[in-house]
Amino acid sequence: MVEKRLYQQREEEKDIRPFQTGTGITYLTDEDRYGFDIAGYLVLEDFLSAAQVREASRQLQGSLASPPDHVTLRRNGPEVELLNVVECGGVLEQAFVHERLVEAMQQLIWGDQIRLVSSRAIVREPGISGHISQGGLADPRRYTRYRCFIDGEFRCLLVSCLIALNDTGSGDGSFSVIPSSHKSNFPHPYGGRPPESVAALKDLPLAAGSAVIFSEGISHCMKRSGTESKLWLLYQYGPSYMVDWPGCEASPELMRRAAADETKARLLRRPYYHP
Repeated sequence: MVEKRLYQQREEEKDIRPFQTGTGITYLTDEDRYGFDIAGYLVLEDFLSAAQVREASRQLQGSLASPPDHVTLRRNGPEVELLNVVECGGVLEQAFVHERLVEAMQQLIWGDQIRLVSSRAIVREPGISGHISQGGLADPRRYTRYRCFIDGEFRCLLVSCLIALNDTGSGDGSFSVIPSSHKSNFPHPYGGRPPESVAALKDLPLAAGSAVIFSEGISHCMKRSGTESKLWLLYQYGPSYMVDWPGCEASPELMRRAAADETKARLLRRPYYHP
């Protein structure tokens, strides 16, 4: 009888209690929530408009030639990375507070207690492939941890949003994942193998301007592009206490610029513990 009363109380509380602490509203559809929990990722089509894609690409080309203050260019062989691209302003700054993105991150991490921890641009030249990250419980990186409780609240420690600035397709520079691997208990057996030979990897073709939100706990990689360089934007979010990725700390200039925008100011706050 006691268990029955507790169950009834829990069901009644669901009608008045928000799904995620700090929100008071459910942002993702039931289908989105189920899909993310099962597969570990969500695709957002038409995240940026064609005009925004052109502007973002133009900004990146200029920043690659002459990185602005507080933006660092890092080369890793044929791959180039720009750290802290929000400092470039324009579309590269506005993208991290896109309403669809912020609402999803609030749902998946910890309500209002979230912050931007990294913003990067990635340029991948033709002919190179990435390595498959570990993911799952076997992943030694604690910040990749994924949790979803029985009452419907997620607690993902690091969730990424990858935005394609070029069309990508299967076998042509696609972002690829091993679906559901964020829940795996065993290390994957694909170490040292080229991603193109791993049948378990699922390609996620993205049109320019589309995005994919994924738990860093999922095994993922980028496959090689055929003939063209591929431009990507990567924004990563964590709970309020997570520190910035090295080289991605917000500058005083950006903080002053963001002060008039409540969402920007909140997402750029220094790491903090909330009550």
